[in-house]
Amino acid sequence: MDSALVSVTLLSMAMAGILSTVVWRMLRIERRRSGARVMALAEMAAQLDGGTRRAAAPAPAPPAPSHPVRPGAAADLTLRDAPVSASALFAEPEHASPWGTRAAVMSGVALALAAVVLFALSAQQRATVRVSTAAKPVAAAAAPALELLSLHDARQPGSLTITGLVQNPRGGTMLTRVTVTAFAFDANGAFLASGRALLDVTALAPGDESPFVVTVPVAENVARYRIGFRGDDGRVIAHTDRRQPGAVAAVGDRSTAGI
Repeated sequence: MDSALVSVTLLSMAMAGILSTVVWRMLRIERRRSGARVMALAEMAAQLDGGTRRAAAPAPAPPAPSHPVRPGAAADLTLRDAPVSASALFAEPEHASPWGTRAAVMSGVALALAAVVLFALSAQQRATVRVSTAAKPVAAAAAPALELLSLHDARQPGSLTITGLVQNPRGGTMLTRVTVTAFAFDANGAFLASGRALLDVTALAPGDESPFVVTVPVAENVARYRIGFRGDDGRVIAHTDRRQPGAVAAVGDRSTAGI
């Protein structure tokens, strides 16, 4: 999950960099086009201004009036031709390019998207961890234990043989390749040796029984031993002692059996 977060972060940063580069190039091209348009309009305005000045000829003097000038005509204002700059008339006003704002907005959107993705992945990871942590105790509590129906032992020179019978409860699950492990101890509780073997029935369905035989190679005097069960995945399988009270008392008298 950490590698996925790092990958998404790097991908978002790369996308933001690519978008910034594209926007910068578009802004540069737009500025060049705007400058070219302004120069073209200026040249056109200069050409129009020069042609107008060349075409203008001095106007002939007006003929003398045949009727007397009315009084007060000298006080009238005369119209004067004011020069008009054609370049200023046809020039396109410069406007601020909107690509700078667009670049900032696109970069902000990319960063926001990356933040949302990171937050979603982090929340999903925390939820997965909580669910898995809560599911482990429930699964362990829901798995029923094997039932130990009988247990016997026999001593031979240099070894201890332990036999027994277990049953998978009816409410249990399918068990495959269950391993029986036996540990031998002396009178002081010191560990001597161990042995392991598979159940005779490798696929133990709910309600089925299976015998087992475990041989522990030990030459010392064994005071007690302990057995345990593990699944094919290595997990410990709990077991419950369902032996008859008389059999338990007999084993206890020999002081060579324990769970």
